[in-house]
Amino acid sequence: MARTRLRGLEIGGIQLGIEVPETFEWEWPESPVSEFQCLPREPEVHIGLRVDTPGNHDLGGERYSVGAWTFEVARHGRDWILGLSKGGCRAQLAHFDREFQTGEIIVAPEMAAKRTYPLRGPIDEWIVLHRTVARGGLFLTGSAMALDGKAIIQLGEPESVGGRRSGKASTSLLGRSSLLLREEREQLRLFRTPWTDSIDPRLSFESRVAELQRTQEFELAFRDQLDPADAADLLVTHAVVPLCDDALLDRVLLNAQRIAQGTRVVDLGAATATDAPMAWQSTQMQSAFAPPRGGL
Repeated sequence: MARTRLRGLEIGGIQLGIEVPETFEWEWPESPVSEFQCLPREPEVHIGLRVDTPGNHDLGGERYSVGAWTFEVARHGRDWILGLSKGGCRAQLAHFDREFQTGEIIVAPEMAAKRTYPLRGPIDEWIVLHRTVARGGLFLTGSAMALDGKAIIQLGEPESVGGRRSGKASTSLLGRSSLLLREEREQLRLFRTPWTDSIDPRLSFESRVAELQRTQEFELAFRDQLDPADAADLLVTHAVVPLCDDALLDRVLLNAQRIAQGTRVVDLGAATATDAPMAWQSTQMQSAFAPPRGGL
């Protein structure tokens, strides 16, 4: 039996243990994912690696274009099959159980010879997404601002100066503005990931969430706390669920309802006056001075 050693990766409090065979001593890439390596003391996800020919057969599932790569996702019975191809040639084929707790990744010899990171996106994203939802969390589209050491989550795609959406190209399946949120120690917390660039750099790898906000333009500024039912509906509309999978969607709905019960979710009306000073037009200033609605 070939000798292996265990290497670790931890994202969002989810630890992955990767069995490294002697035939495939891969290297960490020059990207943010290398900052998330860890000692795999108690892996939540166990992943074996095998160097072999992954084949080019059709998996019969969904296909996603992620940069120069094609990502395939299929279900075979209760198990997941993931494929990663480039230029029509499959570089990896992964098999995982239903809960993404145990799996094997077959790596093409050409890829192994280059000592390439075997969980390159979007495979690592897909695993963390499913384990996050399984543990009661969500990926939400938004941005995070630091305030007194806590995170203020602004739901929706971040906008650049002038109210225009950022046109930055994404090589992430979940999106560069996907935020990982999960309750930990009875508090909703934001976890930094290698794929997200919409988090205030002053926030640490794990930060407590003070509140979630949706900002809309109105003639008059206001601040209105949503009731749990409306808050849950709002969270679901911003949840990242890239595959139409009933089981995953059901979990997302339940997680949104639970999070909405214990977290403040507010609507903010941002005044649209054009003759006001620039600082007054900012979302943060409007939030601070807007009159309350709904009894806050």
